[in-house]
Amino acid sequence: MADDAAVPGSDPVVSHGVDIVSISRIADLLAEFGESFRDRVFTPAEQAYCETQADPPQHYAARWAAKEAFLKTLAGTSPNVPTAAIEIDRQDDGPHLSLAPVAADALAATLEERGSSLATADIDVSLSHDQIAGYAVGSVTVVGTTTRYH
Repeated sequence: MADDAAVPGSDPVVSHGVDIVSISRIADLLAEFGESFRDRVFTPAEQAYCETQADPPQHYAARWAAKEAFLKTLAGTSPNVPTAAIEIDRQDDGPHLSLAPVAADALAATLEERGSSLATADIDVSLSHDQIAGYAVGSVTVVGTTTRYH
């Protein structure tokens, strides 16, 4: 095979981010800043979901952690993506990531820099929270395949 032949999908491109958040910290922010905090950080759909749960702060905390985990998958030290542009959407088969254009563009740029594309990427989200331990964890893994020529 020639060196310049296209071999898309031959190498995985993996980015992983994980974050841990104190549930009481999020509860304090919710109590102190209320709606302004919720509106700045969470989408209306996330707020609707969290507010229907028995303990909203732990669900908000898990989403906050997942948003921070997603930001860690992006190139650069401080991507200019607001957390409200990242939505953790609860579906029957678990949590999914929905991205507003600014977040999708940042991910696309990161993947392109790493030799992949948004079209070849799969995103996995994992949330965990434990009120007794007092922490919530969010994990985001982005897996794509290379699209560069070899």
